[in-house]
Order: sequence, then C-alpha cells, then structure tokens
Amino acid sequence: MSLSPLVLVAEERTLKGSYVGSSAPQRDVPRMIALFRAGRLPVDELLTHRLKLEDINEGFDRLREGVGVRQVVTFD
Repeated sequence: MSLSPLVLVAEERTLKGSYVGSSAPQRDVPRMIALFRAGRLPVDELLTHRLKLEDINEGFDRLREGVGVRQVVTFD
C-alpha cells in the first residue's frame, strides 16, 4: 500500500484500522437478530452461496476466487 504523507496532512485525512470489523458481539449479535426478526436485515439477499458441509472445499475455492464472499454452511 502506498500512502502520501502530504495528502494525509494537507487534506486532513485519517488512516484507521480494524480487526474483524471492530464488532462487539455481546452488543451487535442481539441487535442483528432483532433486525432480522423484524424483517429489517435481509440476510438472504446478503448471501452469495449456501453449501452443504460435504461441499466445503467448493466454498473455499469460491473464497479464493473472490466470488463467494458470504457463504453459509448448512447441516441438513
């Protein structure tokens, strides 16, 4: 990654990092569940694929190719 110190200072920009989206699971998971139950979090529309456990290698292939960003493993 290249970064111009002049742009940072002259344009008053900031650089911020995050780890796993900086979420707080105890706070965020119950909120997301409530939004889902209220129909305000369209989980199905956010998923790229559903796969069975025996197809997990295909899921990893999709991740490597950049086409399976949000996949769910089902245990049917």
